[in-house]
Amino acid sequence: MEKMGQGQKQSQKQSQLQTQILSQQQIQALKFLAMPSRDLREEILSFANENPALEIVHDPLSTNISSDFSSSINSANKNGNSSMFKDRIHEDYSSTSSSAAYQKSQDAQAALEATQDRTQTLQQHLMNQLNLTKLPPDEYELCQKLIYNLDKDGCYGSMLAPESFLDKTKKNQNAAMLERCLDRIQRMDPVGNCCKNIEESLYIQAKINGNASPLTLFILNGHLDFLNPPYPEKILRRLNKYKQEWHSKTFATPIILDKITLDEATIEETLLYIRQLNPHPAGEYISDTTISDFDLPDVVLEVHKKQGRINSDDFERGRIILDDESYLQITKANGILPEVRISPDFSFSKDAVFKAKEFISKLQFRESSIFLQGCAIVWFQKDFFKFGPGHIKKLTRQQVAEKINVHESTVSRMTARKNNKFLRTEWGLFPANYFFSSGTEDFSAEMVKAELKKILDSNPGEKFSDSKLTAFLNERGIKVARRTVAKYRTQMGLVNSYGK
Repeated sequence: MEKMGQGQKQSQKQSQLQTQILSQQQIQALKFLAMPSRDLREEILSFANENPALEIVHDPLSTNISSDFSSSINSANKNGNSSMFKDRIHEDYSSTSSSAAYQKSQDAQAALEATQDRTQTLQQHLMNQLNLTKLPPDEYELCQKLIYNLDKDGCYGSMLAPESFLDKTKKNQNAAMLERCLDRIQRMDPVGNCCKNIEESLYIQAKINGNASPLTLFILNGHLDFLNPPYPEKILRRLNKYKQEWHSKTFATPIILDKITLDEATIEETLLYIRQLNPHPAGEYISDTTISDFDLPDVVLEVHKKQGRINSDDFERGRIILDDESYLQITKANGILPEVRISPDFSFSKDAVFKAKEFISKLQFRESSIFLQGCAIVWFQKDFFKFGPGHIKKLTRQQVAEKINVHESTVSRMTARKNNKFLRTEWGLFPANYFFSSGTEDFSAEMVKAELKKILDSNPGEKFSDSKLTAFLNERGIKVARRTVAKYRTQMGLVNSYGK
């Protein structure tokens, strides 16, 4: 009996020890989930260096610079940069003799010394101008973030969405301040930086110049495709067709084209004006936001709107119904993590193979968790992906956790404020925590603010009290208290000059 008791005691200890080991594995897997890609990349490379059973199949950062440059160009084009203004420069790096190479080097050095120094980066050039202005600390900080978010074209369309830089803990950093900062940087030399894409840059340049015709501003404001091909007679036909289709709509309102005399001479003047604008305002400067020295956002998922009908939501395949004619496709973004596997040629140590499999399992847990959480976020925030910023619904991490049947802490590890997990959308790049918003009932704070802005913008010059604005919101089905309206208006940077 005594021996049997000892055996039971020994078995009990073994069971407890095994439970403890499994717990440590889960903790490590959750640690990977919260870890930024740059840190996880170092973890993977370090493990592969120590464990010969783990093999790196592909490392995205080991590709040559030219392929990275091409992908940047493609990304910029996808974000709306007009190909009619993009030129491609190809240099010939064919092999030469050492003497010829030396002479080429000497010629290049002489040419460099004979020209103005262009080694200053775009960011340095803009920061030098920013430092000459007297701004409040919060506004200066926001401008600095926007400047260092610009890509090589001086645009932010392929980088972070400007709204993502607003610090919600600082009440002064609001939508009004963001507009001021964008306008300030766009007016700096060279004019037209800090725009979403090249087309918007041209529009901003024309507005700042102050001498563009109404037709020029109309074309540059989202209708640049009318100029392809740039023949006056064809452009005239497109403009007249646009007017006809617009006024065929029910309750169509007057548009700027109704006040313009449309003829080929007017269009010729518009073409001449647009050709004088600078499609590459940042072209004289290099950018310092390279992958080696810039803390790139950890883009984990991409969301695209697809045409077509699907019968049901499918998180496993990343498909979410949007409406009767379209759906949202979520895909894993091409990041900086190496692709790994168990080496097929390694069989010397079972322990090494076991640890490698365990390591890969943790990586797979991280990937699947992020993907499912991303699908759940998109599912809850379909209005955002259909209509854009200003349509965020109230959402909590607990709701997402219940939707995909995980613990709330698992969601928190991905979407923590200090984490740098981002979703790339057609509206820009947004941190995962952006999609979680407090509010009243089913309305997020952002949605209420968007409705407030619509009310005030549609009644310019009118002075509404907080009580009147609250009544307007209630009529639209948004139940909020007057003090909530006052708080949101302050956060939006709107001066309270409307009474109580």
